[in-house]
Amino acid sequence: MKAIQCLWLSCAMVLASCVHYDAEPFNGKTLPRITGYLTGVSNDWLYVNLRTGEVFNRYMPGSDIKEGEQHHRLDWDVAFCGYRLRTNSGTSGEGQGGAADLGYGNYDKWQHVAQLPAGLQWTVDDHSVSITYSRNDWNKYLIAHHLDFNENPWFDPNRGPATLKTDANPLLSQALTFSGPPPVYAPSFHTYVVRTADGQHYFKLQIISWFKGDVELGDTGGQISYYCDELK
Repeated sequence: MKAIQCLWLSCAMVLASCVHYDAEPFNGKTLPRITGYLTGVSNDWLYVNLRTGEVFNRYMPGSDIKEGEQHHRLDWDVAFCGYRLRTNSGTSGEGQGGAADLGYGNYDKWQHVAQLPAGLQWTVDDHSVSITYSRNDWNKYLIAHHLDFNENPWFDPNRGPATLKTDANPLLSQALTFSGPPPVYAPSFHTYVVRTADGQHYFKLQIISWFKGDVELGDTGGQISYYCDELK
């Protein structure tokens, strides 16, 4: 089993080392750190206030907003955990946020709020989205439920690592998808619009890569690169 896990991680390293970008420099945004299960915390969310640019939990999990505290706060608009995203809406927060799909590509086309279709379908957060268990949290789960470690390994060679349901945006879960093993993170290159917690501002969003936008070699992934700009 350890050999299979090592092979899975090795494949991830190989895929990372093969990342290549065009000569044109990436002028988008990159997450300030890796988030999610690799930090040892399953629900490790990095929160961003799109209106002010403020970032919460920038340096470590839960340093500013612990899991559960986000529900009653209106000072964040979008959040990242691994390859999943939250908006301040639905089960994730009490805000008036949400997300809508503007279709494949055409990021530069969308410049103004007035361009948004009148019948745009908005999706709010729910509890249907899966994230990867951290090894630490998976071990705690097994102990709490008196389950055998050997019969319930964190990594399954056919299904990959263990997962759990969390509050997240089901539409934005399509922005970057995971398959494997071996692990592959594939962006949809769709442009989405995110409504802020106050319901007054709209930001277009496009996920570019699981990897840093300005790194070609040696990037193991997790610091997602993306474009995000306000619609005026």
